[in-house]
Amino acid sequence: MDSLAAADILSLLLVSVTLVHDVTRVQPPTKHFQSLWQTLIPPFQNFLTLEDLEEPVGERASRSRLKTRCLVALGLLQSAGFLGCFVYALASEGRGATASLLLSIAWGYTSLRIASKPPITPPYLSTAFASIQCVVPLIHLSLDLVHTGGRPSDMSVFNAARIIAPSLFLWIAGTLPLQTVAASTNIAGPKDIPSVTLSCPEDDVTLWQWATFSFVEPIFHLANKGTLNDSDVWSLSPYFKHKNLFDKCLKYRARHPTHSLLRFLLVSNSLDLILDLVLESWGAVVGFVPAYALKEILAALADPTPEARSTAYYWTLVTFLAHLSFAQVDLIQSWHTRRCYERTRGQLFCTLHYKSLVRQEMSGKINAKEGEEEADNANLGKIVNLMQGDSYAVAQRFWEFSALFASPVRLVIALVFLYQILGWSALSGVVVVLLAYVVNYPLAKYNIYITRNSWKAKDSRMEKVNELLQNIRFLKFFGWEYHWSSTASTARETELGWRVKENTVDTIISFIWTWIPSATALTSFFCYTLIAGQRLTVSKAFTSLALFTQLQEPMTALPGQFFAMLHAYVSMQRIEAFLAEDEVPEWASTLTSSSPEVSKTDIGFSAATFEWQVPSQSSSIAARFQLGPLDFKFPQGKLTLVSGATGSGKTALLLALLGELHCVEGDVLLDKSQHKVAYCAQNPWLEHATIRDNIIFGAAYGFDEARYQAVIEACALVRDLEVFEAGDLTEIGERGVTLSGGQRARIALARSLYSQAKCILLDDPLAAVDMHTATHIVQNCLTGPFARDRTIILVTHHISLCLPIAHYIVELNAGGVLRQGTIKSFEESGILQKVVETEDLGFQDQPEDVTAPVDNEADLSLEPAAVNKVRSNGKLIEAEARAEGRVSWRTYMTYIRAAGISSWILTLFLMLLIRLINIGNQIFLAQFGQAYERDYLTSYFVELYAVGLPWDGLPSPNVDVKPWLLIYLQISLLGAFTVLIYIALGYYASLQASRSLFLSLLRRLTRAPARFFDVTPIGRILNRFTTDINTIDGALQNSARACLSGVLNFVASFSVILVVVPTFAPFALFIAWLYIRLAPRFVRASRDLRRLESISLSPAFAGFDELLRGIAHVRAFGMEQRYQDRFYARVDKFQSFDHVYWLVSGWLRWRYDCLGSVVVFATTIFALWMGVTNGAAAIVIVQAGIFAEASRQLVRVAAQLELDFNSVERVIEYLDVPQEAPAIVEKSRPPAYWPSTSGELVVDNLVVRYAPDLPPVLRNLSFSIKPSEKIGVVGRTGSGKSTLALSLLRMVEPIGGRIIVDGVDISKIGLEDLRTRITIVSQDVSLFSGTIRSNLDPLGANTDQECLDVLDRCHLTPLLRHHASASEPSLLDMPVNQGSLSAGERQLVALSRAILRRCNIIIMDEATSQIDSLLDDQIQTTIREELSGAIVITIAHRLKTIIDYDRVLVLDDGELVEFGSPRTLLQKTGGIFREMCRKSPDWPLFAAVAAQAE
Repeated sequence: MDSLAAADILSLLLVSVTLVHDVTRVQPPTKHFQSLWQTLIPPFQNFLTLEDLEEPVGERASRSRLKTRCLVALGLLQSAGFLGCFVYALASEGRGATASLLLSIAWGYTSLRIASKPPITPPYLSTAFASIQCVVPLIHLSLDLVHTGGRPSDMSVFNAARIIAPSLFLWIAGTLPLQTVAASTNIAGPKDIPSVTLSCPEDDVTLWQWATFSFVEPIFHLANKGTLNDSDVWSLSPYFKHKNLFDKCLKYRARHPTHSLLRFLLVSNSLDLILDLVLESWGAVVGFVPAYALKEILAALADPTPEARSTAYYWTLVTFLAHLSFAQVDLIQSWHTRRCYERTRGQLFCTLHYKSLVRQEMSGKINAKEGEEEADNANLGKIVNLMQGDSYAVAQRFWEFSALFASPVRLVIALVFLYQILGWSALSGVVVVLLAYVVNYPLAKYNIYITRNSWKAKDSRMEKVNELLQNIRFLKFFGWEYHWSSTASTARETELGWRVKENTVDTIISFIWTWIPSATALTSFFCYTLIAGQRLTVSKAFTSLALFTQLQEPMTALPGQFFAMLHAYVSMQRIEAFLAEDEVPEWASTLTSSSPEVSKTDIGFSAATFEWQVPSQSSSIAARFQLGPLDFKFPQGKLTLVSGATGSGKTALLLALLGELHCVEGDVLLDKSQHKVAYCAQNPWLEHATIRDNIIFGAAYGFDEARYQAVIEACALVRDLEVFEAGDLTEIGERGVTLSGGQRARIALARSLYSQAKCILLDDPLAAVDMHTATHIVQNCLTGPFARDRTIILVTHHISLCLPIAHYIVELNAGGVLRQGTIKSFEESGILQKVVETEDLGFQDQPEDVTAPVDNEADLSLEPAAVNKVRSNGKLIEAEARAEGRVSWRTYMTYIRAAGISSWILTLFLMLLIRLINIGNQIFLAQFGQAYERDYLTSYFVELYAVGLPWDGLPSPNVDVKPWLLIYLQISLLGAFTVLIYIALGYYASLQASRSLFLSLLRRLTRAPARFFDVTPIGRILNRFTTDINTIDGALQNSARACLSGVLNFVASFSVILVVVPTFAPFALFIAWLYIRLAPRFVRASRDLRRLESISLSPAFAGFDELLRGIAHVRAFGMEQRYQDRFYARVDKFQSFDHVYWLVSGWLRWRYDCLGSVVVFATTIFALWMGVTNGAAAIVIVQAGIFAEASRQLVRVAAQLELDFNSVERVIEYLDVPQEAPAIVEKSRPPAYWPSTSGELVVDNLVVRYAPDLPPVLRNLSFSIKPSEKIGVVGRTGSGKSTLALSLLRMVEPIGGRIIVDGVDISKIGLEDLRTRITIVSQDVSLFSGTIRSNLDPLGANTDQECLDVLDRCHLTPLLRHHASASEPSLLDMPVNQGSLSAGERQLVALSRAILRRCNIIIMDEATSQIDSLLDDQIQTTIREELSGAIVITIAHRLKTIIDYDRVLVLDDGELVEFGSPRTLLQKTGGIFREMCRKSPDWPLFAAVAAQAE
């Protein structure tokens, strides 16, 4: 037979290739050939090799003698068999002697090469040869049995004998391992229980395990026993670990600095991309075999001869083998494309993170105004979008790389095939396709424009949400959270507006490409029957339809892939733009600096000038602030003081020294290598970790207990750690929310001292503490063992305190050096006294006997016994909740209600209608084709079930074809418009759900109590707003529809098959049982893996905003590599769940593909065996294909739907957070003048606790404050001072008692009414991206002149040095953000806000701690003048600040113990306030006050 000859040629060709391969290995080729080989081979090699792995590799696999002997024996047996065939053919003068001889030699050579060099891994070429030698006789055996009616013949026995040896050869070769050397020492074995301590088993598998993915089965056994936890999932293979990948990336970039990121991604994934193309080409070309086989089967059915029936069986078997090959090819292809996707995504993640570590710190930079978007620097919202949006978009193109190239190939093959069947009529279909492309071109251009704007809108929305969440506590203090929330929802509406446009374009495009197959079929059939006058037989109609359906996939996919490629191009541009942003100088980051051969010892500047940002090429406006020129060196091993007025550039000088400012000219002298530098900022940056972890901060010597304790004592932290229940293991919340300002400053100082740094930069740590603590820090930190041989540069206003130990002083003014020199030279020239008078923010002299330093002077009276508390675990942040088991019905119903119940009912109806139209279309075509065979048509269904159909009684198409074409047109148009409505409705429902769920989430979180944000990381909440909302926006509606569609396809196709071939029912039920048996284990494992992935995604990005805020500290300490390594570990963890999920999906898909192949094969065999008409057979075969595909897809889409609904579940989790009281209570709104200047504040039996399981913090507190009174609140740490302030704003709700302000019980009114009438000014100030005006008065309640007046009164106008320009006509238009003003300037903005609000109740908390002495005096005068009529409540950490107040309220353990004027309380012998004052360093001042009273 011809097929045997073709198969023999292919077999012999494989052996010839094997021979050439073996010869070239023994006899080295010429140098020319070797160089050519070296040029061609790199794209075909693995990106990562064993040498690139950081981990130790496993042992080399050993050869199996038994397996080698078996393979040799089987090869010799087959060789002997063919030799016997050769002798028999010669003796009988039969055919095939040559083929038998050659095959005998081929098998002999195969045995010889295996014997001479026993293989460790499978001999792939020999295995492929054995596969062909196994499959071909199998086909012939099947055909022989069909031909003989199942009776075995001599030929059948011969073919059966030929199968045995190759089958055994394949089985034994398949048990050999794929890797010669294992990539790791801890690879999981088939009997090992899955664990995170074991590496993924795919690195140590045999060929058969690889071909069936059976190596993942241990995870199913574990999932069946209970919920999978993160410790139950294998860790990533070393070939997938991000550190290995990115280290190789950095080496490549060092070798090829000019290559783009895209080129690197292509080079690093070349092997996977080539395999993807090759395997996709197999699918594209061989994919048309089933369509051709269908044509042959239907043509054979029209011919009643036995030979024709035999042909039908032959093509059925060929289709079965083709489908099995697709299953195997899909499995291998999906693994390689998935590897390509994971690596690309991981490399982009790591690249973006790495860039963030070396990028210039952007928090103090002001972006371009709108209309100058290109100048925008990426903010946190945009970077999160780059990671969680753009990176995925680019990686997705690598995953689906081959489809873009395979689609045109499929189109061409399909059109050539159509031309073979329909002749020139098929070309009319081509014209329709070309017209569709012409219409698509302008839509494509518009789509790209929309995409760009859509991403910008998404960035803007993310930034607004991020700003709201980061500053939620401050916004609640001021009652502004609803305003910010509405700003975020407006940004969301803008984003959705772009989505509506995008959906409109997508609807038009989807409609065009969904209807194109029907339109091409209609046009082609019209030309074929009406113009060409040909007969449209069942064979031709259904083969054409199968081809048009196959055309639909590439035609529908091609524009989608093209658009996705364009979207990815936009994303790549955004990533490249971020990577092109300014970086710190190479020396300023340990990631980019090369280790100097000779260490630089000088610290200082050489003729250096600095600006905050790199000057714009187009901007002619001078920088608002310039530092320099600076030209001096700091003395080695000594203390240098840096002083100057508020806004003079003290902080900027330290940042310039660290390389964080743009150096316009000159040089910086500082060696940051080997952790030689430490930095403590004015606003301390602390990690979300324990106090101990923050102090140790990855120091080279780890936890050295003696050094650690010494640092704790030096930084006056002993008493604080005693107060905390968990001591130094207390977890610090995000931004240090659980600590006071002084505690944060001292922990940051402790971190600097504990480090191994030789140069320590301290930015005013003394501002946040009282004089006594400051003295303790100066005596224990800035002198003594911790200061020995260290160069310390201290920014401070407390010059006189530090003068005795200082060596050098630098005085700044308006960015320039006013004076500099040694203390001694200043003394000699008489300048020193002038400097002290100008700059010093003095403390009173202190008594000698006071030894215990604290932030809060009230703590000086604290007895040691009072702090002996039971230790807790110190945990503040709760672990992220993970749902278990099935997604709840409530989750599904929430989404359905959000999308609209009517939308879903209509969707279901349209889906049913589309299925009915499709089945009707096929039945009609079957009747159309069969009508040519009969002049008087009787429907098959009428014969079978006595059902009448619309086309019964039509004239034969031989007589008049027009009515038939008209009905086909009507069915086609009905289907087209149903699909159009269906697509449009889907987008509408998705949009409604997206809008509803986003707004619900935003509103619920806006109204969540402040405590919720203390115990929930912002990154975790942001993950809801990015990953989960993106899933709801994009994937969820499609998943839900795909699942419904799969169910309907399954039911519809199953029903049609049973209607036409009822005897197939038992077999179909058995197949269905097999499908169902495989599904549950997959669903259980995949659901757990997806949930683990979603909660492991939060930590990967949660630390990112923290890192960006503290990047200057990270670089100062030289800790960039530590953070990069931590990011690797987090992404590895997230990727491990994702990777195993796709392995599990591959396992199921292969089995379902094989079962699907069996279904199509069995259905076709049943149809042939039953002897149905060719029209009915056509319907059955087509529906069997749909059934197989639907059943394969159904479990996958059902699982995917449940996984996507996990996002809704996670959103709903936050819809259930506790809520604050209403913002406004309409029935009890206070009068407009409330609280008036004549109103009292009365607290009556107030009881407050933070949580039901915690003890009360305030107990039965009662007092009253008269109008305009100034009250100081003092008490030990933990006595309830802050809680009292929070109670006045109802940040914490009382469980008993009440607070009455000017006759109104504050618990009866809305929170917004309350918080907008009481103002709190704290040490920590929040600024927002915008202008001075939008920060002072975001609600626009005041005129510009009022805003300018308050800036003048708070002495801000001269400090900000604003130059009017066209874009910034007044100071109010000056753009600012959280990092663009100094700490002192920010505090002045906060005071301006408070004064502008004109509230009659003001709460002050260390409101001027970071302002210089001269300005502080001016501000105190302003406060007294402006707030003379208001009640002022000051939470005092320094008793001196409230000594001239009207009255002092003393709290102790939540109870009021003293309340009276300072003089009265000072005279009270044994009184608590008097004892506090006696132990204060300011006692002489207090004694004088007490004496005046007497």
